[in-house]
Amino acid sequence: MSYSRFLFLFIFQCIFISAKAQDKYSNFKAFPILPSNVDHVLYERLEDTNKPEIRLAYLDTIAQIFDKTDLADSLLVYGERIQKSALQLPDNNSEYTFYFYRGIYYESAAKRKTGLLDEAIATYIRGIENINTEKDKLFSSYLKLGLAETYLQKEELKKSKEILDKLLPVAITQDTFNSFLTAAFGDYYYRKQEWELAVASYNKALQLPATKKLKKLFNRIQLNLAKLQAQESTYQQTLEKFQRLKKDCLNQGFYGLYIEAVINEGYVYLNEKNYEAAEIALSSAYINTVSWNRLELQKKVNRALVNLNVAKEDFENAYNLMTQYESINKIITAQQNERQVRELEEKYESLEKEREIIKLQESQLKDQIEIDRQRTIKNAVLIGFLIILIPIILLLVVYYQKLQAQSEINRQQEDLNRKEMQSLQQEQELKLARTSMKIQTKERERIAQELHDSIGGNLAAIKLQMNRLYLTSETAINLKNQLDSTYDQVREISHSLLPKEFKEQSFVPIVENYIEQFNDPENKCYFFNAYPEEAINNLPTKLQVTIFSIIKELTTNAVKHAQAHQIVIQLNYISEEENLFLMYEDDGKGFETEKSEGIGLKNLKNRIYELKGSLSIDSNLGKGTVISISIPKE
Repeated sequence: MSYSRFLFLFIFQCIFISAKAQDKYSNFKAFPILPSNVDHVLYERLEDTNKPEIRLAYLDTIAQIFDKTDLADSLLVYGERIQKSALQLPDNNSEYTFYFYRGIYYESAAKRKTGLLDEAIATYIRGIENINTEKDKLFSSYLKLGLAETYLQKEELKKSKEILDKLLPVAITQDTFNSFLTAAFGDYYYRKQEWELAVASYNKALQLPATKKLKKLFNRIQLNLAKLQAQESTYQQTLEKFQRLKKDCLNQGFYGLYIEAVINEGYVYLNEKNYEAAEIALSSAYINTVSWNRLELQKKVNRALVNLNVAKEDFENAYNLMTQYESINKIITAQQNERQVRELEEKYESLEKEREIIKLQESQLKDQIEIDRQRTIKNAVLIGFLIILIPIILLLVVYYQKLQAQSEINRQQEDLNRKEMQSLQQEQELKLARTSMKIQTKERERIAQELHDSIGGNLAAIKLQMNRLYLTSETAINLKNQLDSTYDQVREISHSLLPKEFKEQSFVPIVENYIEQFNDPENKCYFFNAYPEEAINNLPTKLQVTIFSIIKELTTNAVKHAQAHQIVIQLNYISEEENLFLMYEDDGKGFETEKSEGIGLKNLKNRIYELKGSLSIDSNLGKGTVISISIPKE
């Protein structure tokens, strides 16, 4: 099922559930369209004025409203419009600096809200690098604070902490900035799971006078404190906190915080096994995240719905939601790539315009040279000198430019050759790995056949002949025992090379028995679901053996390294698709995918590449691991 079709059916189901439970749970709100708190008068006045300063004031007012309500797409548009309008002012105009960097701040914040974290980091850095004067230090501080918060979202805690520590001197003289910085330290300790320090930082921020005036910051801190104190409070107390925060955020137009409160309320219901209320809460939150294009919040709601379906033992929906989670990650990556392509196109268009200007200037220069030559005809010596000198200079310039261009072409060609060599080397290594695995498999089969047919047959014949001799001496008896033991060992080695259970039992029960050995009698935490079971049992034996090895590799890594308490494995055979789909998820400690690649992960990748399949890993430290594997059926 395609992502768009699944998304349509899921949203329809969410709306149906919300409508059905309107009387019983009327405190949940799903907005089919984007809520707008912008007065239409602002738009009218913006269109009626031609003065850059007045237009910037209206644009900034509208952007502040979108920042408050977390409507990221609209905030991004107005952030870029503010920057373009500010460029119409002279550089020495004081309002130019003010609005230009506010536009950069809005653009960066909007990209953070939509999940485009790498783009947000690039925009923050661009703004910081352009600030050179001491009087604009406060602009730089707010941009650096936003950069630190973005690194927190990416779980790059070390980079974030270094920036936050450098901003401490600024907070001493700026009360408002001090409130934001203190709250950011709370977020850092929250991400680092140092709960006591996080609570202390949040409480310190709440006690600052400036925080009480910053309503959105105040509610965000209250929401994080409620999550941290949920374990110490009763079910009813925790539920009332989130419901009160949800109501306050909705009344004040903080729609992003409202969704966060609804998600946490859904988790409270889920922990109490009130699945109906949890599903209604999370479904209404999902509708809003889709309506507002909040991809990061969609991932949070999606993960909560996966947990809900696992708790309900509805593994088919859990698998579909896990697939959708992977699709959201791909959408975020695609949006980042599209924006990068668009920026490159804009740079290319700007370069073409600059080239046209240069050509025009060159034409004007030639005309001016001719005019000067005609005006100075009376001075023959000087004119002759100029006629000789100017072409020589032009030739030298052209020759120098050609040298520069040739040098750049050579450098690019060297880079291209190096990349081609790396690609060929990686391809060769992959071929060697595949060939090695094929040879190992054939060799194991050959050795097993030889052990079973040749050596095993010879040992059986020797046993038969010795039994006919009726030897009764102690030496003869010991010799018979050693022969029996040797024969049994040969059979065991032969059977271990060619798994016996795949000939005597169906594939799905074999995997279920293997997974079940990790579960306690009273606590089932490891789940395996195959759908449809009959089709999977009919897969070729060789493919079954490889898939079973992959599942064992995943489970072993989860138990030994990830220290996971819960594992969910889903194997699906969809008749309309050309591939098998294996989805794996655990709640372990996670890892950094770019830095961690042990023997187990290499073996896993080699097995999948041998089957011409594909592998996708989504993992972060402290956030568990999700692995999606696609294997061709044929």
